Amino acid sequence: MKEIKELKSNRYSLSTKSGFYGEFEGDFTPFLHATKLSSASTTFSNVSACVLTKKEHSTIVSRIYNWLGTLPTCYRVEKLEFIFNSGIYRNFLGQIEIVESRQKKPEFQATLDKENVCKQRKQVLQRLETLCHQVSHNRRLRIARMWHGCRRSVLPHLLSDGFAALSMLDDGWYGKAIYFTSSAKYATRYFREDNGCLVMCYVLLLNPFPVVSDDAPPDVPPEKFRFYGRGNYKNYQCHYIPVSPVGGKNTMDYRPPPTGDIDDAEYDELAVFQEAHILPQIVIYCNTDD
Repeated sequence: MKEIKELKSNRYSLSTKSGFYGEFEGDFTPFLHATKLSSASTTFSNVSACVLTKKEHSTIVSRIYNWLGTLPTCYRVEKLEFIFNSGIYRNFLGQIEIVESRQKKPEFQATLDKENVCKQRKQVLQRLETLCHQVSHNRRLRIARMWHGCRRSVLPHLLSDGFAALSMLDDGWYGKAIYFTSSAKYATRYFREDNGCLVMCYVLLLNPFPVVSDDAPPDVPPEKFRFYGRGNYKNYQCHYIPVSPVGGKNTMDYRPPPTGDIDDAEYDELAVFQEAHILPQIVIYCNTDD
């Protein structure tokens, strides 16, 4: 209880103001006071930041490491950094209100009963629902804590201007989208270099579509997947995919378990089509353990 009070008392000044900002409280709201942040304009325009240390920020650092979990043995954490882009934050809060309104409307309701293997798809959504319960907030919608792995060179664009579905690696196995995962360990696969970054984000979930093995069979190339290179399916705002490796130890081929048993999925992927539904909050800089 003492730690929770400590975090609340140090939150960024916007969250304590009356009016619009005062209506939002939760893990996604800034946990550092504005006076603790410094301009990072020389590296990231429009961004303020603060390096987090165990000495000065023991409570939040402990929480972040808990969310982080175990990384591959070849990586070690070099630095933790809290980042704040006021424009992206304001937009994110506005999207919360929009999602809360839309989720009540018929045109944004799921119609999984019209899909094949409906029972299996609903089990996939139950897994995602469990992740949403891990995020504390005072709003009436689902928010998930997710990780995005990337090269350090893309951080200035990502943090200053926001995420974008550029399809730099491929056209998108499960849709042309911005990809996240609930596993930081899994996200390190996308470093593409020895010194990569993990960006911890909060993602709004309006109407996720559950992707299963029928949509991405184990015996076809990714280009033949149901949603390869496509936009969001029907009225679904994002696609959620439990995945497991196909092939050898160092494979990059991860697909929904062909058994149809969601418990067989080691990791997951979340394909998000609307960048305004994404709020980056923490950057973890990683190094290889030479």
